[in-house]
Amino acid sequence: MFLVAMFAFAALFTQEVIAQPKNAVDKAEAKAKAEALMNTRLQMLKDELQLTDAQYTEFEPIYREYRKVLGRVVDNKGARVKKEDITNDNAMKVVATRLSNTINTSSVKQRYLWIFASVLEPIQIEKLYRIEDRIAREAKKIVQYK
Repeated sequence: MFLVAMFAFAALFTQEVIAQPKNAVDKAEAKAKAEALMNTRLQMLKDELQLTDAQYTEFEPIYREYRKVLGRVVDNKGARVKKEDITNDNAMKVVATRLSNTINTSSVKQRYLWIFASVLEPIQIEKLYRIEDRIAREAKKIVQYK
């Protein structure tokens, strides 16, 4: 059940990341979809981490902020280039951007490790990061730089 939910979530997440809203209606729709995806992700994490209601109440705003911070430190535009579009002129920039994304993401994860520790048990934190990594891997497979 978890894997099916994870794959479905990854597919939806990937579509949202790629979509570029063109007008106010599209932006409102994208915002509503992003909120629905966040709620799905939070419910999935609540179930998988077996959070108590008290833990969830504290965890939710922290996790929402964590996802916002991750979104701000990642440069998807510079890193997402199809294989056939990579040239000698842009290859180094693409690699450098991808490496910067990895470093920035790791830094945020390291910082939030201790913030999550104020709410979660250590085993729950380990599982949270494992789940996050699996979702990211599945999303990358879908977006593959073909």
